[in-house]
Amino acid sequence: MAALRFLSALFFLIALVALAADATPVLSGQLGFHAASVVQRWSELAPAVLSAAQQSFSDNGMSWIWNAVIAPFLSVPVFVLFGVLAALLGYAGRRRRRINIFIN
Repeated sequence: MAALRFLSALFFLIALVALAADATPVLSGQLGFHAASVVQRWSELAPAVLSAAQQSFSDNGMSWIWNAVIAPFLSVPVFVLFGVLAALLGYAGRRRRRINIFIN
């Protein structure tokens, strides 16, 4: 459970950094708000890894998985995807209240 809470905090931190990176041009008065998608950030950081991942799906004859399942998740803004993952992992890793059923 502690590992899920740690991952939740890490994903929440990634979501906050991504939101700050997207909101910086707005706060400086340069441009309007534009949220970068996961595939856009991934192609900026590691384009070779993105193309290798896409190529591995198409080489194995499973390009439909990339197009139907993975691509919609990659088109979501970074802060939304990692915020939702942080919320889900935080809920799954929450401390549960212990109920003692033998209390008289």
